[in-house]
Amino acid sequence: MQNNSQFSAQQMSKLLASPEGRQLIALLQRDSGKNMQQAAAEFQKGNVAAAQELLKPVMQSQEASDLLQKINGK
Repeated sequence: MQNNSQFSAQQMSKLLASPEGRQLIALLQRDSGKNMQQAAAEFQKGNVAAAQELLKPVMQSQEASDLLQKINGK
């Protein structure tokens, strides 16, 4: 899995508008978005490692892996 934390606003908009991006967001929000909200709060505080740790269980799932491969292939 490629780790590229530098997104332009245009790249982020394109990602969020794609079917795979929307599926990935839905996947991250399955627990009512609790982990995603906590991760966003940690990221805003500059604690990227904590944000990544909160999202790791979901992002390591087969479904997330498949979506990321599709996204990275575009």
